[in-house]
Amino acid sequence: MQYSHNRLGNLQHFLAALVALAGLAGCEGQDQPKKPTEAAAPQAESAPAPVAAPAPKLADIVQKIAIAAKKAADDEAATVAKQQKAAGADKKLLELVAPSGTLRFYSRDGTLSKDGADVLALLAELDRHGLDKSGYRLGQIDQATAAVPQAFAEERKILLTLEKQPRAALVAAAAALWLRGGDGSAVALSRAGAEQLGENGLRALDAAVPALAVAAQKSREALIAADQELLRAAARYVVDFDYANPAHPLKYTPPAEVRKMTEKNAEAIAKVFKDNQGKLGDGLKKHWPNHPQYVLLQGAYDTYKKLVEAGGWPALPKLTAKQVKKGEIGPYIVALRQRLQAEGYEVGSGDRFDDDLEAAVKAFQGRHQLDPDGIVTATVHKELEVTAEKRLRLIQLAMQRYRESEGKMAGDDDFFLFVNIAFQMLWVYDHGAIVDKHKVIVGNNDTDSDQVSAVKGKINRTKMFSHKMVRVILAPKWFPTSRVVELELQPKLAKDPSFLEKEGYVREVQPDGTEKWYQKAGKSNLLGDVKFQGPNAFNIYLHDTPFREKFSFARRPFSHGCVRVHKPVDLAELILGRDKGMSAREIRDIIQEKEEKEIKLKTPLSVHIDYASAGVDEEGNVIFGADIYGYDQAFFDGVLPVEEAKEYKAGSTRGL
Repeated sequence: MQYSHNRLGNLQHFLAALVALAGLAGCEGQDQPKKPTEAAAPQAESAPAPVAAPAPKLADIVQKIAIAAKKAADDEAATVAKQQKAAGADKKLLELVAPSGTLRFYSRDGTLSKDGADVLALLAELDRHGLDKSGYRLGQIDQATAAVPQAFAEERKILLTLEKQPRAALVAAAAALWLRGGDGSAVALSRAGAEQLGENGLRALDAAVPALAVAAQKSREALIAADQELLRAAARYVVDFDYANPAHPLKYTPPAEVRKMTEKNAEAIAKVFKDNQGKLGDGLKKHWPNHPQYVLLQGAYDTYKKLVEAGGWPALPKLTAKQVKKGEIGPYIVALRQRLQAEGYEVGSGDRFDDDLEAAVKAFQGRHQLDPDGIVTATVHKELEVTAEKRLRLIQLAMQRYRESEGKMAGDDDFFLFVNIAFQMLWVYDHGAIVDKHKVIVGNNDTDSDQVSAVKGKINRTKMFSHKMVRVILAPKWFPTSRVVELELQPKLAKDPSFLEKEGYVREVQPDGTEKWYQKAGKSNLLGDVKFQGPNAFNIYLHDTPFREKFSFARRPFSHGCVRVHKPVDLAELILGRDKGMSAREIRDIIQEKEEKEIKLKTPLSVHIDYASAGVDEEGNVIFGADIYGYDQAFFDGVLPVEEAKEYKAGSTRGL
């Protein structure tokens, strides 16, 4: 953004100088008395001097200006109508917010308003939000805002021709404001000193009016164009934060649809402008996600932007061994140390893989969801090869995912749970601070089939959504789906008639003749000791699991879609202690009884499940998760939305 309202300063200084000159000037056009001479020399007879044309009357000049101002207003209405017609999907919004005669970001004297300055400041930081700048017409904004001072400079040239008639110049400046659509009338000209003009001043003013009308008309057009460009950009800002989903793997909004969203939501966007007159910058910022991670990611962007501008980090040589670990020496060790140091890790010095370098590798692994064993394997090497530019794009993409999240305004809740699928982690937030965290197991990325719904594909992926937890169930029963009964339990029962009894399953015949299966509480129960439940369209919830060993993996996509919590009893104690005042002993006693007990929460608890592969940990370190479902790559490859599952003709379950 190249424009600065300081470019108007020369005109303002010029007018101030005119005011000073006007105070020193006498009545313009009046002859001053001559000093008498002692004796007048005899004069030769000469031809009579030509008689000067009478000076124009002030009323006639005012009428000319009024006629020109009326024409300029009519031309402005036509110009606005033409520009709105050419604005495409922005036309409706412009009609609502900026009809003819209305400027939102400029005054008629060419001054950029606070709202205009705030919008320009926000547009200068689009990258810090990971926003696609192509929809903001930044080139047109630069051109339009630069045209405003250029047009005013042409007016100034005309005013400068009146420098010998400073009072006339002041009146001309007032006339220019009138011609531009500002406050103007015969009274305004009178206040500027029109009635004190002498004959020469009237002649000078009258001569300047035609050119001034042309120049003021161009200034008027420049103001309109710049104002509308800023208005369209501010509207796109609201669209990007409130409506568009250009990176969502399932709710993807293609660019053509994003461009139509200003028209589709014109009334709501117009209300944003109406409700935030004079404070639009703050009003637009209210549309930023208030999830605690969002502002932290902006800081992460700043950090990695500097790394990119510094040249990023050097490429590593090819990894020739299966692994590289402490004690080894060689060129790869030197390159590894340089690579980690460039990203800010403390690595020591030398060509030996020493304790300092091992600590740096462990830190890197911990921040990239890898086993922190200090050994460089092919997997670690691959993560090290990701460029600084790619890391920066991942940070920007993570911010985009928060804008698209159902939980984007998670900060409205004092207390909430946040599950990040890409990190396979759950964080508990209390007034914006992390008070607890847990490893979780999320849905696997296997290709699977559902005989009941007759779909196949990546059907076990954990969904991205928000819901309210309304109850905690201690020692829960597990009710397997008909798909699990058909594909997993019945085949096991066929092989082992004692399977149900050994694993605690019960089969109950319902009045309609159908069977209901459930698993009683106990060590084999697939929900473990606790289930955290809230209604949602996906039947996905948080729960315990008897398969504890899988929590030792750095990356944990192993479930059928639900979220398994590493320390669920601890989480239950935190939630129920806060909501119901229950003690840890009371909760554990209930679990030991192995009889299901449902505890309804007094205050439903927000649970947000999202997918963002960049974040910031409690220590302020930038961390990167795993793209376990390939959503990030699909975005970068331009193949959104992803197809997770599709219908198929159900057949035999044999072999599944």
